[in-house]
Amino acid sequence: MSRYCRNRTRPFGPRAFSLVELVMVVTIIGLIAAIAVPRMTSAATSATTGSLEATLANVRKAIDIYYAEHGSYPGYDPADRNPSGVHFVQQLLRYSDDRGRSNDTLVAPYLYGPYLRRLFPKNPFNGLATVHVKANPGAPEPADGTVGWVAVLSHGYFGISATDAEFQGAGIDIALAAKQKIFKGVGVGGN
Repeated sequence: MSRYCRNRTRPFGPRAFSLVELVMVVTIIGLIAAIAVPRMTSAATSATTGSLEATLANVRKAIDIYYAEHGSYPGYDPADRNPSGVHFVQQLLRYSDDRGRSNDTLVAPYLYGPYLRRLFPKNPFNGLATVHVKANPGAPEPADGTVGWVAVLSHGYFGISATDAEFQGAGIDIALAAKQKIFKGVGVGGN
C-alpha cells in the first residue's frame, strides 16, 4: 500500500493584508509626511535665509572697511569716477591703491585689501555674482534676473536683486526680510 503525503497548504494561498490594515498604514505614512515635510521646508528656508544674511553681512563689512581706508565706497571707476559693477567686485576682491585702482598682487602702491578672500558670492535666487551699482537710491533698478546684487554708492547700501515672487518662492516673508535687511534692491534700509 502506498501512502501519499499531501501538502497541507491553506485553501486560498498565502494570507494577504486586509483593507483595514492597508488604510491604517497609509494613514500613518500620511501623518508622518504631514509632520515632517513642513519641518524640512522650514529648515531649508532657514538655511537659505541664514546663508543670505551671512553673505550680506560679510559684503557689507567689506564695504565698510573699504570706505574706512579709501574715504569712498567701492564701485567707482578710478579713471572717470562713474559707477561700475566690475570695479565694485574688483575693488573688494583684489589689492587696491588709495585711488581705488586694483591689482592682483600686493606691491606698492596697491597696499589695501583684499576685503573678500574668495570669489564674489552668488545670489542664491538666480545664481549670478554680478553687481549693479547706482550712484544714489533714486537711480533706476536693474531688470529682474539680470544681476545678482545691487549697491548704492552714495550710501554704501548693498542688497540682493530678487523679485517678491522669488522671496516668496523660497519661503522668505518679505516683511521679515525688510526687518533683517535682506532687500529687493536697496532702496530701503541700509548698511
